[in-house]
Amino acid sequence: MGGGVLPRGAGQFAAEAASFRPPCRDRERQRMSASVARREAIILSCEYPPFPGGTGSYAGNLVEQLRAAGVRTTAIVPDYPDLPQRPAPDTHRILRHHKIAPATALKVLRLLMASPRSAVFLAADIRSVLLASLFSRLTGRPYRVMVHGSEAIKFKRKSLMRTIVRAAYCRSEMVSTNSAATLAIFEDSFGHVPQGKVNYLGVDEAWFAPPPETFENVALAALPQDARIVVTVGRIEDRKGQLETVQLLADAQARHGVEGLVYIVAGRVESDDYADQVKAAAAAAGVRLILTGRLSDEDIRLLYKRALAHILCARPLPTKIEGFGLVLVEAGAQHCPSIASHVGGIPEVVGEDSPLLFAPEALGAMADAVAALARDPAWRAELGAAAFARARGFNWRACAEGTFPELLAPAGAGQ
Repeated sequence: MGGGVLPRGAGQFAAEAASFRPPCRDRERQRMSASVARREAIILSCEYPPFPGGTGSYAGNLVEQLRAAGVRTTAIVPDYPDLPQRPAPDTHRILRHHKIAPATALKVLRLLMASPRSAVFLAADIRSVLLASLFSRLTGRPYRVMVHGSEAIKFKRKSLMRTIVRAAYCRSEMVSTNSAATLAIFEDSFGHVPQGKVNYLGVDEAWFAPPPETFENVALAALPQDARIVVTVGRIEDRKGQLETVQLLADAQARHGVEGLVYIVAGRVESDDYADQVKAAAAAAGVRLILTGRLSDEDIRLLYKRALAHILCARPLPTKIEGFGLVLVEAGAQHCPSIASHVGGIPEVVGEDSPLLFAPEALGAMADAVAALARDPAWRAELGAAAFARARGFNWRACAEGTFPELLAPAGAGQ
């Protein structure tokens, strides 16, 4: 403890010293008192900014919230040499994206061993959870985990890997999930977890800022001002339903005579075969399609602002599920309504009573919604305002408080 231990028999010295409080002793006592509420945190994640994925956004924003609150936070995360990234103290970019090599795992273990035992340890993705579980067995260090949606349904029920994954998650001190739907899916697959709790994701304040007036992307900058933009932001893969979106837009054009539609998909290609199917379907149906790849946040914000609607036609696949849908909140921050399918955690984000929430197979009803938005700008504005108000209900501070309650007092506490 601060100040050391006095030898036996030094009673007179002890009596004199008892009334003396040097500044260093006072600082030490203040530090130890503060440590009850604010200790240290460690976040291990195989995805991290500047990579634009949901898990990376989650890990990066929690690190920011903890550090802003004065909590010393060690981030053990991937390096992205092809993307611009800013150096930060206590940020160890030693992992690879979605990969932990054996040699790197030893580096992680050394960092954990060098950290205080009291540091709260979060494993933010499935690979990190497996490593945290292994190290916990070796060192006894507790850990908590985050479930994003598909982890619990990736594995066959009687497979060895499922048994290993279940043990890794269930022996943690806290199982956070990004929605009640994700928690239900997790418990249906792995059994009830008394330490389970829902911690909704948030949206950075920057998403509410007015976007620039022009696009950086050349293809987007060439669009006429009266283009009726429909946008999907996210990886191009079957789970996101870009192929179904092409079909419903073709239906809106054919049945309702909606003109000037431009379907913009902003995100990296996850499957070349699927991207080819989307392009072929759009060409056959006469739907104008622009695949932009990754965009800057500024261009995405401007897309949302100018779009008739954002569409997330998510599909419930056997091994993949949309656990939350962060893009729905980001779109709402720019007053952009989202047409979405009733899958996973999406209803919790947009609201069960949203008039733009449909069964995933109800493509005709979604096409009707596109036509209605195109016909009625006032209704589009009304729904955009509702989306904005709902987006304001999701913030990273609340997510961080729920994940690290012993480190962060609720905002406004004690005022």
